[in-house]
Amino acid sequence: MSQKVIKYIGRTTDFRGNTLWELVGNLPDWGVGRMLIRNMFQRYPEPCYMRILKVSAVDEKPNEERKVRVTVEKTWRGVTQPKPVEIYSTSYKADYELVPKEEEHKFLNNKKQVAEVILPTKIEFPPLLREYIRDETGESNPQMKVHFKKTFNKQARLAQPNEQPTLQVSMDLGKPKPVSAKLYEGVL
Repeated sequence: MSQKVIKYIGRTTDFRGNTLWELVGNLPDWGVGRMLIRNMFQRYPEPCYMRILKVSAVDEKPNEERKVRVTVEKTWRGVTQPKPVEIYSTSYKADYELVPKEEEHKFLNNKKQVAEVILPTKIEFPPLLREYIRDETGESNPQMKVHFKKTFNKQARLAQPNEQPTLQVSMDLGKPKPVSAKLYEGVL
């Protein structure tokens, strides 16, 4: 008896689960009040989940993916965002999962949060640009200001005047791992 060989063709995906339409369409009151997770975000040790606040139908065009507009209270990496978030453009992805009511406490009791990162206010220029600036200005060690836009997803901030940054940024090659050290012989 010969064994069947299955050969997959096309792009693979990391998604596991259902689309939002499949989940909320089968729930009473469209799932308002229920907890969802996106499997893509379960790689983080901090809790990532969403609580459904409102579901709106969308006028669909024929032969397109079925989407739904869902307003959620989003907690990402242990931080609950202050304003509700609307999910629409990613609602067709088959990566959502409904959390059973008896397992919601696992997410709610997980108090881990992302550690705050303190960024330097100035960093060095890339090597070639640094040489051009040295030629133009005569400055021995030119530095550029770091511009940082604070959002609710980022747990980072710029260092205060007398504060030491926790993240060091440099423009060198760094120290290679022992496995690839032979690739950098004579360079460092």
